[in-house]
This record gives sequence, C-alpha cells and structure tokens, in this order.
Amino acid sequence: MATDYNAIAKEYQASKLLPWRNYVESHTFFELAGDLSGLDVLDLACGEGFYTRQIKYRGAAQVTGVDISDGMIQLAREAEATSQLGLRYHCQDVLSLDLDQKFDLICASYLLNYAQTADELHQMSQVIANHLKPGGRFVTINSNPDYRGVVATMFPYGFTRENDSYEEGAAITYRFYQPDASHIAVTNYHLEKRTHETALQSAGLSQIQWHPVKVSPEGVETHGTDYWSAILSWQPVIGLSCVRVMV
Repeated sequence: MATDYNAIAKEYQASKLLPWRNYVESHTFFELAGDLSGLDVLDLACGEGFYTRQIKYRGAAQVTGVDISDGMIQLAREAEATSQLGLRYHCQDVLSLDLDQKFDLICASYLLNYAQTADELHQMSQVIANHLKPGGRFVTINSNPDYRGVVATMFPYGFTRENDSYEEGAAITYRFYQPDASHIAVTNYHLEKRTHETALQSAGLSQIQWHPVKVSPEGVETHGTDYWSAILSWQPVIGLSCVRVMV
C-alpha cells in the first residue's frame, strides 16, 4: 500500500532532522554528488525540498525538484517563497515524467525503492535516462536490498526497518520516531540489487556502482565511533551511482 505523504508531510519533514540523516545519509549523498558548481540538477522524489535547497547552496546553477505529493511540494514552495533561491518544483509522478529537458545530474533520495515490480523500476530508470545529458550522472540514496537486520536494529537512530519478506516486491516498512514516541510509517518495496542493475542497464545507464554509507568526521566527533557501529555494520540504506551512456 503506497504511503500517503500528504497526510504526514510535516512529520516526514521533521524526520530529516534526526542525526543519522545529517551525519550519514547527507554526508554519503553529497560525497556521491561531488562538485555541483554550475550544474543543472534534477532532484527526484524531492519531498519538501530538503536536498533541493542544499544542492543549490552548494553551487548548482539551477535545481528542479519533482515529487508526487502535493503536500510535500506545497512545503517546498513555501520554503522557496520565504527564501527565494530560484528553485522550480513540479508535482508529478516520476513514472510518467516528461520535462522536455536534459540535466547534468539527477539526484534522488529514496526513489527507486518505491518501485514494486521490475517493470516499474525499468520505467523509473528510463525516465531518468531520458532526462540526462549524454555522460550525465544519476546518484541516489536507496533502501539497501541486502539489509538483513531485525526490526529494532536501527531504533537507536530514531527509526526501524521491517521487511515483510525478501521476495521481489515485498513491502518494507520504515517507522520514524519522535522524542514523544509518536511515529509515522513509510512503505518501500524490496527488489534485489540485480533487478536494479538490469533495469538501469536496459535504460542506457552504465558504470553502475553501489556505495556503502559512511559517517562524517563531524558525526564521529559529536557522537563517538561506537554510536555509529550498528548503522555502518548493517547498512539499512545504500548509495548508488551510474552514468548515461554517451551517444
């Protein structure tokens, strides 16, 4: 069952403030993205524009955000109205996206893990390829298909992950907790790494690489090495990068 982000937009926005989001997820994401100076960037599954804004702050020439949730896009546009960066936002389903534009870099934090079937994953991959310039890159943080931790493994970081099974298309439930113990639930789907690689390759994307998440030096300094041992050992999320084939 797909997650209704309109109903949890502000709560999901708040979950971005958990320490692991900054010191692990964001650190890994921007290491993959590399130098953004002067690039035209498309941010898919942009949510309320958390990374869209940071990409612009880090030197991108133009950043366009796309998300399926109008509640999330509303929050993104409110932030843009408050502090105008020249960001563009579209409320559209990535599966049918056609912006009639090609980008130097496409980023996504948690997009591919919403594909429930290999066909949907291929469709997402084709949309990504269609919007990349030849030689352009796609980088993402994604739910890790190889994760096998028990439900409570990630609870010290403010979330849990529960796989219904490891069959293709099985649901994955993430729960993000607030200090008062309230939580929201987000549904992803399990597809194996090989399924991802096949979909990306068939869409014309190459140099596919998986990247383990890392903790930033600031994260180690703030929380210590032991604090991060579980998330680094179990890797609930993972980085992925690839390149549009030159034509």
